[in-house]
Amino acid sequence: MAVHHHVVAFDRPLVAVQSTAETVRAHTAAELHAARTAGYQEGGDAARAFSNQQIVELRSEMQVLQGALFQRLGAAHDDLVAQVRTALPALTVELGRRLLAEFIPPPELVERLCREALDQLYPERDGLELVVGPRDAAALERLVPSWRAHFTNLKITIDDTLNPGDCLVRSRFGVTDARASSKLEGLRHEILG
Repeated sequence: MAVHHHVVAFDRPLVAVQSTAETVRAHTAAELHAARTAGYQEGGDAARAFSNQQIVELRSEMQVLQGALFQRLGAAHDDLVAQVRTALPALTVELGRRLLAEFIPPPELVERLCREALDQLYPERDGLELVVGPRDAAALERLVPSWRAHFTNLKITIDDTLNPGDCLVRSRFGVTDARASSKLEGLRHEILG
């Protein structure tokens, strides 16, 4: 070990000197091991306490975020339900319009539609006039529906402006409109108000 010398100059005569150097106590290996183990244990305890505190804070933050998320999801759900409820009636009417636009009913369905239109005038059964398109008139002539016998003096008239499946029933009380467009308008009025 090297010895260093340092000269200290004083501006006045030195009266007294007191040594402040402490004697260094030598530690045994067992004491060093015990101190290292205690330090390791204290560091581990401090790290665990810090991490536990961080976990508690994270859980608290996550609960706040989760609550806010569920609240926003609930509000978004309510908004979506309101939008669907607003749009659904118009979509229903539009769907009905599109389905009926391209639909050509088979003769059996035409017969049933005509019978339903005639039944709307019950108990009126005499002197009714059923107005149908040319295609539907030919189908009714081929089928010869059994319900024709229930309506005395039933007259079937052809109207070239009616679409397949459309029919009108004229009676002494007026006209019953059973056209698809009228049914669709009735549906629109009932659903949309």
